[in-house]
Amino acid sequence: MLLAHGAGSSPDVVRRLLAPCLPTDAEVVAPELRGGVESAVRALAAAADGREVLLAGGVSLGAHALALLAARTGVDRPLVLAMPAWTGAPGDVAAATAAAAADLAVRGRAAVLSSLAADPLTRDDWVRVELEAGWATYDEEDLVTALRAASVSPGPSLDELASVRAPVAVVALDDDPLHPASVAQQWAAAVPRSQLATVSRDAPAADRGALGRAAAIALERLSGSR
Repeated sequence: MLLAHGAGSSPDVVRRLLAPCLPTDAEVVAPELRGGVESAVRALAAAADGREVLLAGGVSLGAHALALLAARTGVDRPLVLAMPAWTGAPGDVAAATAAAAADLAVRGRAAVLSSLAADPLTRDDWVRVELEAGWATYDEEDLVTALRAASVSPGPSLDELASVRAPVAVVALDDDPLHPASVAQQWAAAVPRSQLATVSRDAPAADRGALGRAAAIALERLSGSR
């Protein structure tokens, strides 16, 4: 099993989110992805080299990188692409990532996290909790660099998505402005063998594996439709 985390995140975070779709007897490889999408594609290719990858799953930027890797290599193993953030050229969501990097560069990680923890809208948000966990694994300068690199990285184009031959579970997080459900819907429509699953924005608060559980069901449906 090959796992790909998002920008500013970590292998531990993506393991928690996708755990229910991991084969119980398979080796799990989750490399550190600290640059933009092309750097992530290279790191994932290197991590998979010489291994039998039964299934690969990515979240956010990790989903972008896995989609590009699958398009370029013709891999036919099942994929889980969760919470994609944009298609093709970076847009408004990428601009928000760039703004977060700029805020971190000026105020520092501790101040930004303190503001999020004090805000009633984000204080108890599971995304904030996982964001804090992911950010803690970076040096502050490396975190800013990683977010800036992500913000200028194109996602897979519709043509690239259309060339993916693997069965793909695309998982949308409903009502999340940084990972619009409309993007996941667009990806699912473009990939020839795909199943879209939608998870409510708050579901992972009580069940971190909600994304992985939805992905596992989607892959089962794909398997049954052959």
